[in-house]
Amino acid sequence: MKTRYTKGSKWYLKAFVFSLLACAILSAQEEDGKPGFALLRQNDNISYFKEKESKAAYDKFKYRTLGEDAYLSFGGSYRGQFEYFDNEAFVEGNSDGWWLNRVMAHAHLKWNNFQAYAELNSSSVWSKEFPSPVDRDEFAVSQLFMTYAWAKWNVLIGRESPDYGARRILALREGPNVRRYFDNVKVTFSDTKITAEAFLSFPVQISPFGFDNDLLDDSEFLWGNYNTVTFKKEEFLADVYYIGRVIDDIGYSQGVANEERHSLGLRVFGEPKGLFYDFEALYQFGDFGTANIRAYTISLHAAYGFGNKNWQYEVGLKSELISGDNDPDDDVLNTFNALYPRGAYFGRVAQFGPSNLIDVHPEFSIAFNTLKLELDYVAFWRESVQDGVYGAAGILDFPDVNDERFIGHQYGAVLNWSPSPYIALEAESNVILPGGFLEQGGLDNTLFHFVFTTEFKF
Repeated sequence: MKTRYTKGSKWYLKAFVFSLLACAILSAQEEDGKPGFALLRQNDNISYFKEKESKAAYDKFKYRTLGEDAYLSFGGSYRGQFEYFDNEAFVEGNSDGWWLNRVMAHAHLKWNNFQAYAELNSSSVWSKEFPSPVDRDEFAVSQLFMTYAWAKWNVLIGRESPDYGARRILALREGPNVRRYFDNVKVTFSDTKITAEAFLSFPVQISPFGFDNDLLDDSEFLWGNYNTVTFKKEEFLADVYYIGRVIDDIGYSQGVANEERHSLGLRVFGEPKGLFYDFEALYQFGDFGTANIRAYTISLHAAYGFGNKNWQYEVGLKSELISGDNDPDDDVLNTFNALYPRGAYFGRVAQFGPSNLIDVHPEFSIAFNTLKLELDYVAFWRESVQDGVYGAAGILDFPDVNDERFIGHQYGAVLNWSPSPYIALEAESNVILPGGFLEQGGLDNTLFHFVFTTEFKF
């Protein structure tokens, strides 16, 4: 194991202890009801602070009235993680552990129909020999936008983290240390039955140091329309969307070239009486260099929850069919590209990404009050034996070297404890046993991954 302990790791321990103490103080202040902290903090429900009769200093910090329909709110979060790999990438002795830290702070102003939101981010990594691009962004403006609403319309201009649907195709990338940011323009129409959004976006290319991310880099941009229709509230909804993207110098088994890819998608989902279902199908076409793109994915997810006031159980099944390239030497590219998916697509271990894949994924969870345990298993196959296996970042990590289809078995467990809205502690472990495709490629070592996370929100 190559883990190196530095002053940074001591700072992490101090920050962790401070988080626990701060959360204990904030939790002790709670009255009836609880604050609603969202994944994207511009969506926080701060009515809890607005409606409290007696306001402490923290409550005034969270909600400061500026007028009849105007307020100013501040907040932020700290997330610290210890992550460890044994036999990473299935290579014997490739073992290491490191610390990841993410600090975010925001201000939210609402004044009648106008809103402004600003968020700063600092993501750092300690004791990791080869940090990845999603480990480090020392100081950055992660979100900075203005919106104006009138009637049923809303216009947004500025930098924002994306968050759409089931996060299979457009997501903020919450699992890794550095989130995803877009510089964009969005126009949204909302009614009781439909929400329709059109956008033009430029993904921010992450650089590791302070305030050095590029603005409006035209080597990669996307445009599209995302619509949600409610047929029956909570029980039957549908997303219909189109996304176009242009990107320079992207690589697949066929090689590296410029790409223009168009994605048409349909998702139906709902939660009728304890049952959850989410089915999504997506077809892609366009141009990769001189080749034509013809790719697709079908995703199925169903779960059923049951229990009583104290104990809740859920059993579920996921499965996906994701196309790979049928022939690297022809003029058609069949490899599906998930564009901007959530970072932890198959758990935080993130060894396989959503390209050229078939997976079957049963899962079970049990919750008691603020404690929750999740267990899952995933079996992976290549959809096409003429294409390789891609990582979570969409990079060809395991090239096509044999005709074996089965990739491997993955076993996972997640234990989460959320004693209050202000804090969450989570431990996740995954073990991957290589299948024939990896073994015949010389990667026959069992991979072990562990990550412990503490997150404090205020």
